[in-house]
Amino acid sequence: MTKDKRLKNLVRRYFTPDDYFLLRSRMIGSGAIGGKACGMVLARKICETEIPEFTKHSEPHDSFYIGSDVFYTYIVSNDCWRLRIRQRTKEGYFSAAGELREHLLTGQFPSNIREQFLNMLEYYGQSPIIVRSSSFLEDGFGNAFAGKYESVFCVNQGNPQERLEKFEQAVRQVYASTMDYSALEYRYQRGLADRDEQMAILVQRVSGSGFGDYFMPGAAGVGYSHSTYKWMPDMDSSAGMLRIVMGLGTKAVDRTSEDYPRLSNLDRPTATIYNSSTEQRHKYSQRNIDVLDCTQNTARELPLSQLLPVLPFWYKKLLLEHDRDAEMLLQQRGIYRDVWFVSCQGLLANSAFTGLMQRILHTLENVYNNSVDIEYTVNMDETGDFVVNLLQCRPLYSSQKEQQVNLSKIKWKNIFFDITDSSMGASVRRPVDVVIQVDPVLYYSHPYNKKYDVVSAIHKINLHYRKHDGNILLLSPGRIGTSSPELGVPVAFGDISNFSIICEVADNRTGYMPELSYGSHMFQDLVIVQTMPSRWNGHFAILSEMQSDRDWRYAIPIYPNLSSYSFSLNPTKT
Repeated sequence: MTKDKRLKNLVRRYFTPDDYFLLRSRMIGSGAIGGKACGMVLARKICETEIPEFTKHSEPHDSFYIGSDVFYTYIVSNDCWRLRIRQRTKEGYFSAAGELREHLLTGQFPSNIREQFLNMLEYYGQSPIIVRSSSFLEDGFGNAFAGKYESVFCVNQGNPQERLEKFEQAVRQVYASTMDYSALEYRYQRGLADRDEQMAILVQRVSGSGFGDYFMPGAAGVGYSHSTYKWMPDMDSSAGMLRIVMGLGTKAVDRTSEDYPRLSNLDRPTATIYNSSTEQRHKYSQRNIDVLDCTQNTARELPLSQLLPVLPFWYKKLLLEHDRDAEMLLQQRGIYRDVWFVSCQGLLANSAFTGLMQRILHTLENVYNNSVDIEYTVNMDETGDFVVNLLQCRPLYSSQKEQQVNLSKIKWKNIFFDITDSSMGASVRRPVDVVIQVDPVLYYSHPYNKKYDVVSAIHKINLHYRKHDGNILLLSPGRIGTSSPELGVPVAFGDISNFSIICEVADNRTGYMPELSYGSHMFQDLVIVQTMPSRWNGHFAILSEMQSDRDWRYAIPIYPNLSSYSFSLNPTKT
């Protein structure tokens, strides 16, 4: 099930022979089921054993596992073994990856494996499924690999041959993602380049219901057993936190478009970051919903307005809110219509749901003896009853390198900018050697099809500082790592892995606005890199609009282990 020693001990503690036989009966091929699958079934078993009410509100999982040996069988049967060996050398680690990736995307599966794939698809019928990576190294202690490898939805409509072809291509995509640059860079950063990384696959039935032509869970997201982010001074960090969205959970982990997931600290689950006005809560809400389109046989993003006609009223009451102020303004213009926005407020007001989520997170943290994060879905009905599907669980890295920073000894004339109010974690004091700034106005006015030139420039700087160590500060407008270049610089982890500090900068001249990425895959990636010797990674969003080069105030740090900063930096030399 796993090569992680600490997880092995937990598996031995909670699993019975019947559990192993059940897993084996759902396995295609041989080898390991991989880290993600192990974390999922182990977390479910822990909750079933330790939480009496879990079974009542738990959606049974219905997964299959493609063993890690199938990955090597696929490589050998497609004459890629020599190329695989070359890629695992120091010289070929990056240079041979592209060629191997292309072969992995175009190979053929042996007939006996295809027959097992077809039998599995016959079992699922035309229920949507998701093909998820579950490599040796994923979701262990110290190596999250969050978002490094692919997960591919299969809407699973059509005749058996069409469904088989779609499924096989999804498996190929997951296999090929082992050669993605960001995945290779992550393994390189973590000192894992020499470790054997076989890819097993977890196949899960997509949790959810049909809404017209669309299929999606009622809500989904990620949960943290310990949250170091506080937007109110007396919030309890140990209560846990949810990052929750309407529809498929991809919006909760990816930094896409203009959407803002709902954050909920479980000691006060209905409290929001933007308590001041409905306008703010509407502005910083989820605008687009990820769904599976059963007529087009694809996953797609829909604006909320397009989905509203097929949503039952009871569902709207749980996940949506009226913007009464906006409705009143429309009425003054003779326009009478409802204005809804996603808040998940009705669901978060259900103490049975938030109480169960808190118990799940606390139980897993206690058993793991480590903070954890989970992925989950929740489906509801009009009576208010609900079921939770626990999709994933992994240990959450938290640094033990706490320092005492004496603010009285700081020379304030050397301060580049400072931070007040909200903060996270322990204090750190480090020098800044180099500052790289993406000019907000120039980036905004740069032609859309050339904005990726900025990504290329940052990537080259990143490669340079892989060889020349130093604490490098990146100032970037809007959302770092977004998929939408108009909202920020669309870098991937491999483009910024050697930067020590990353600032998302708001600018009122261009409209760029950071988004609190706490809980996203980008967040998890950069936090994990903190474990590397002589490397310190922080990430904080400067929320005030930048009126001038020196008028920067009120920044919220959004990575753990950071709360106050002293940069040994002379602004005139930046």
